[in-house]
Amino acid sequence: MKYAGRIAITTVVVAMVVMARIYGSVYYNYPLFQLPYLGLPAVVICWWLGSQYDKVRFYAEKDVLTELYNRRFVLQQFPRLLARMDKRNESLRVYLIDVDNFKRINDTYGHDMGDQVLQAIATILSSHTTNKEIIARWAGDEFLIISPSSDEDTRGGEALMVQITDTLKILSKAYHMDVSVSIGTSVYPNDAQDLDDLLNAADRQMYDMKSRQRNATFA
Repeated sequence: MKYAGRIAITTVVVAMVVMARIYGSVYYNYPLFQLPYLGLPAVVICWWLGSQYDKVRFYAEKDVLTELYNRRFVLQQFPRLLARMDKRNESLRVYLIDVDNFKRINDTYGHDMGDQVLQAIATILSSHTTNKEIIARWAGDEFLIISPSSDEDTRGGEALMVQITDTLKILSKAYHMDVSVSIGTSVYPNDAQDLDDLLNAADRQMYDMKSRQRNATFA
């Protein structure tokens, strides 16, 4: 959780206390370095008020379970992101990630374990992305990565997908269960012009991947 609210409001109050002390010292001969008995409680109260603001802002933008960004944040930020891409004549890639057989995990191992799996996947996604990318819990067992300025020739969609898949194999061994995901991608502006159409394109690719995995299992 960020400290922006706490830092901002506390900085303002401290500055006001210092200015009041200097004013009192200059015009009323008030001791400059005497302990500010009124100022200290004011700083503590403002720090607490700032923490409440930070909490409200955090839960407005973040998913409580995974602490990734939530759907609301993505919907708010995406139009601005597209405008920035257009201005710079750049592209972005959308990754739609769905946890395979998540209902089976919940039914077999319980919802607490299901929550742990989602948290672990969130950590894996964050570890394989940069602070320029948006990672969000889109819905239930679906995640979203928005990668601005993607260069299909140098990084492409496959590189990140392979990294995530390989790390999930390690997680599966640690949890003694099969944890895997299906991933679909789409690129703006090549594949679509808005978020809904980009998600639909990524969704089709994701289900093609699921179909291939099922066919390989029964082959």
